[in-house]
Amino acid sequence: MIARRLLIAGCLLVGGPVGATSVPDCERVVAQFEAQVAGRGLGGRDQSALLGTLADAAAPGAPMSERIKKLREFRDRARVLEARGDVSRFDSDRLARGAEAAMLCLQRVREGR
Repeated sequence: MIARRLLIAGCLLVGGPVGATSVPDCERVVAQFEAQVAGRGLGGRDQSALLGTLADAAAPGAPMSERIKKLREFRDRARVLEARGDVSRFDSDRLARGAEAAMLCLQRVREGR
């Protein structure tokens, strides 16, 4: 009985970090989002600038603070595009939520989850 409890406790301790999110995971999230923005033509005439911002956020070796800064810029630019009438509210929401999902991924990395 004691051996079984130790085995279960050991599995719980070892099992935690195995599913942890990593920076490469987040780079893939941003790269997939970048492909979606490019493939669907989101961003109107600012699409190339938006894609550049996402590329900066997904760049290997970029500091975490720079990645988050670029994703915030992206999210904020999506809202500006909506306010100017360059993209619909629906597309602005898609753009902003994609950036927020990538920021959440990076936050999970910071927290070790």
